Amino acid sequence: MRETRSQAFTARWLWPGPGRPRENWQVTLRDGRVSAVGPRRLGQPAQDLGEGLLLPGLVNAHCHLELAGLAGLLPPDGDFVGWVQRLVRLRPSQDPAQAARQTADAASRMARCGVALVADITNTGLARQALFAAGLHAISLFEALGPSNCQPPPPQLTWQDGRLAAQGVAAHAPYSVPGPRIAALKALAGGQAFSIHMAESIAEMELFAGDGPQGRRLAEFLFGRGADVAGLGLLARRPLAHLRALGVLDRRTLLVHGAQLSPDEAHELAADCPSLCLCPRSNLGLTRTMAPAPLLLAAGVNLCLGTDSPASTPDLNLWNEMKALAEHYPGLAPDAILEMATGGGARALGLDQRFGRLAEGMHAPLCFVPLDSRPELKHVLEAVVLAAGPAAARAIGNEKIS
Repeated sequence: MRETRSQAFTARWLWPGPGRPRENWQVTLRDGRVSAVGPRRLGQPAQDLGEGLLLPGLVNAHCHLELAGLAGLLPPDGDFVGWVQRLVRLRPSQDPAQAARQTADAASRMARCGVALVADITNTGLARQALFAAGLHAISLFEALGPSNCQPPPPQLTWQDGRLAAQGVAAHAPYSVPGPRIAALKALAGGQAFSIHMAESIAEMELFAGDGPQGRRLAEFLFGRGADVAGLGLLARRPLAHLRALGVLDRRTLLVHGAQLSPDEAHELAADCPSLCLCPRSNLGLTRTMAPAPLLLAAGVNLCLGTDSPASTPDLNLWNEMKALAEHYPGLAPDAILEMATGGGARALGLDQRFGRLAEGMHAPLCFVPLDSRPELKHVLEAVVLAAGPAAARAIGNEKIS
């Protein structure tokens, strides 16, 4: 019989989920799951983490870990089509052994900054072992391209030694996968998360509208790769309307980027109930813009955060994404940003009964952010999001890195 392992942690502040932080609360983990959360009891043994904020493990709802071998080689310069062209040229030249080492290192660094759950876009599945070895819960979303390439396997929610090691279904984008195939892939995903990039660049929007220099560049690139725009079966002049016409938008659909969404589309998204994942630094680097997060939140859209590709961002630290989002939209409440990085991501992946909050039954690891200063209660979350988190956050309860 396996021995039960119990750990208890306390800190000056604890954030169990949306709302104000609690002072001097305690979390108890039993066999990698939360067994109790509440005010600290005198005389009850617990590891005191000290001045700082203890919160749920983060959820990175969108990354491309297998591109870790291209880190630093493709700095984004606002030219989306040009960046994609360089990516396609460089990717085949990766040294497999070096790429594997860089993937493992990237997964380890992601775990160390307090991430618990990762949704990784993959064409090969090669990053799955790196994610597992880093102590991360993960769902590998196998991505389909073109009319027939990269057919994903059926989705599975598999647990190994208490950690999620799942696989799911993704389509690359509505400009690169024919509409009927997108619908078929959504059907294959069944009741599990289905991911697709959407409305990422001006080039994509111009391609759908049928006019514009960037749209023509993207169409020429696709044609050179053997994909004819006429074969996409476009049903509308905007990507969101096209996906709606295909009938693939529901609460298990995870749209990624949305940087070119209009204010009107914010309310349309809320009505259809899909989630939207923002990748702030990648969006700003590749397209110089970002989805209208305040409007989307006000409309009731479930937002989450991802780091996107190591080829388009300096690192896979989700705290840096939170900071970039807060700086771009200074009116956004830190509480809302933290929720996007925790509960929002868990809901988007259909795993909010297991991740994203500090509550009984939720899975470790957790995250702790030390605070050198002693901010007032109303400034704790702001200090964590804007300053302390990116520099000092660390995982709690991840036995692989403790």
